[in-house]
Amino acid sequence: MNCEVKEMALPKKMMVVNILEILKKYSDQNHRLTQKDIIGYLKKKYAMDVDRKAVRRNLTNLLEAGYPISYEETIRS
Repeated sequence: MNCEVKEMALPKKMMVVNILEILKKYSDQNHRLTQKDIIGYLKKKYAMDVDRKAVRRNLTNLLEAGYPISYEETIRS
């Protein structure tokens, strides 16, 4: 029996935890991730299909909870 996380879909409630893990593993001051990057990791590593708004909402929740996440907002044209 193969217990890889990739093979089982995790509940949407786990998204915030998964995003935090992705940020810890794949980003630092010199390596920033875009929302698109995070969406890609969620799909690849956790088999989660999410949209940009869900990622933003979860990042905002992490910021409000006091996690030291640095970010820049880009205005779309």
